[in-house]
Amino acid sequence: MSIESEYNKLLQRVATNVRRLRKECGLTQEEMSRKGGFNYRFYQKLESGKYSPNLYTLFRIAKTQGVKISDLLDRSPK
Repeated sequence: MSIESEYNKLLQRVATNVRRLRKECGLTQEEMSRKGGFNYRFYQKLESGKYSPNLYTLFRIAKTQGVKISDLLDRSPK
């Protein structure tokens, strides 16, 4: 498997986990973007896997959702 392919799988996993955890918190994308201080379109791209978040963004998402950064990277939903 190429490094690009592995990276894309990781990016999709993060996007899936961000979306799943947001829904578990009972928030819409708009509420999450407001609560986390994100631009709404930026947040949509993040959840769709079209944006690669940096560590600070992952930190802000984790804090807003009340989870650890590792939860955003985890392979299996809890």
